[in-house]
Amino acid sequence: MREAYIVEALRTPLGKGRKDGAFAEIHPVDLATIVVKEVISRNNLHSSAIEDLIFGCATPTGEQGFNVARTIARKALGVEVPGTQVNRLCGSGAEAVDIASSKIKSNSYDLLIAGGVESMSRVPMGSDMLPFPGELSNIWKILTMGPKVINETLPKDSAVNSMGISGELIAEKYGFTRKELDEFSYDSHVKAANATEKGYFEKEIVRVETSKGVIKKDEGIRKSSSVEKMGTLPSAFKKDGLITAANSSQITDGAAALLLASDEAIKKYNIKPRAKILASAVVGTDVELQLTGPITVIPKVLNKIGLKISDIDLFEINEAFASVVLATIKELDLPKEKVNVNGGAIALGHPLGVSGARLLVTLLHELERRNLKRGLVSLCIGGGQGIAIVIERV
Repeated sequence: MREAYIVEALRTPLGKGRKDGAFAEIHPVDLATIVVKEVISRNNLHSSAIEDLIFGCATPTGEQGFNVARTIARKALGVEVPGTQVNRLCGSGAEAVDIASSKIKSNSYDLLIAGGVESMSRVPMGSDMLPFPGELSNIWKILTMGPKVINETLPKDSAVNSMGISGELIAEKYGFTRKELDEFSYDSHVKAANATEKGYFEKEIVRVETSKGVIKKDEGIRKSSSVEKMGTLPSAFKKDGLITAANSSQITDGAAALLLASDEAIKKYNIKPRAKILASAVVGTDVELQLTGPITVIPKVLNKIGLKISDIDLFEINEAFASVVLATIKELDLPKEKVNVNGGAIALGHPLGVSGARLLVTLLHELERRNLKRGLVSLCIGGGQGIAIVIERV
């Protein structure tokens, strides 16, 4: 089987996913187009060289509907380049990269772009699961039921918890205290602020021009946060619970894209490989806890290639909730100093369909900055799944 190489890895800054957020005025297709064009430009490629564009999106409705990836491909690369949208919820961006990698390894394609886009300010989370609004009774449900309304579109025996409740259940199972969750979250902001101030993210970020000016930094980092301040926030999902807005990932807008190539494409287009994708894996997990996927999928992906935890130099584990990452660290005995070294989604944000690709972008750049060899990304996924990808610099 051939190798699949990462040649380029870029992302937009991450903007707050609300009406006054940095990218609230930008259509998600336009946001993704900016980063895709930059991937091409930095490698002196003609867009026609790209055989397909595969993009993750967790809420493919409204402005992200009608196969958003094809619309991005048309606008960024031209009508001759096809595109397909994939949805593995929070793992969508990683799934897109996995599919592109597999296409290259199977000798079917040579040069692909994979990534993700999500505008949570313009296409709210869960809006693809609302009951059909053409019926008056459904409109009443939408207006009154809150997050529980999504279960109205599922079979009666397939109802799911809200993500926050699953985050609570994980915290309870592992005996985490509110202070532990808040301390982890505070550290995420500290690390992200430090990385921003020292310019660690500059090479991976594509600046975006908006009516508010040029956005070049992630918007959600709170330098003024403190554990004590976080401790004053009310619980968000359960009365007297542990999960709050402070120890949860932020609702965010953004896009990320990676250029993947075969050996043949590298030679043909005179482009430089930076890393290869060693392995990927997905798992299904307990639906009630729902977010424990990284605990199961990380050993699985490492076993595929005969590696141990100690063989991985850096881990990027999506901070859906502090309890998810803390549970993964505890169960797998991960070295804390190797996990999310520049902060995570609690500080930077979690644009659902983007995060898997964003973690890979950040991981590759940090491996290069530290001159390290191997890294692993993993994400929990709504509905009880997990995904992981291992990369190695070349």
